[in-house]
Amino acid sequence: MLAQLFYVSKRSPKCSDEDIEKILQISVENNAKKNITGVLLYSKEKFLQCIEGELSHLLALYDKIKLDKRHSEAIMLGLVPVKERNFPSWQMAGKSVDLNKVDFKSQMSAAESEEFENILSGKASSAERVGKIIQLFFR
Repeated sequence: MLAQLFYVSKRSPKCSDEDIEKILQISVENNAKKNITGVLLYSKEKFLQCIEGELSHLLALYDKIKLDKRHSEAIMLGLVPVKERNFPSWQMAGKSVDLNKVDFKSQMSAAESEEFENILSGKASSAERVGKIIQLFFR
């Protein structure tokens, strides 16, 4: 069954930008083998990720992700079956977000901005909404 998994976590202060590049490179290689796609939004404080693929592969990958010392306090925001992928051509795309300087008015409504803040706090209304908010960053 094709599914999407969303999680948010706290980035370790020791996790450098070079570490992020390594995460993305290794993810592209490993995810291609399992037909997993997705995106990673990251700031100096947080990770927000969507991964897509076969349910069993996502659960196994999430178990590995939770053990990674470059972040902590991973909270699964949702795991939902889907008919199609939101990010079908990306084994893993990444985008840095400066949470202190992002001007949401140009990309997000006030309600979407508030919803994004709730997602980063681990409070999501639904997995579908998390996916829609993440997609706003990759238009």
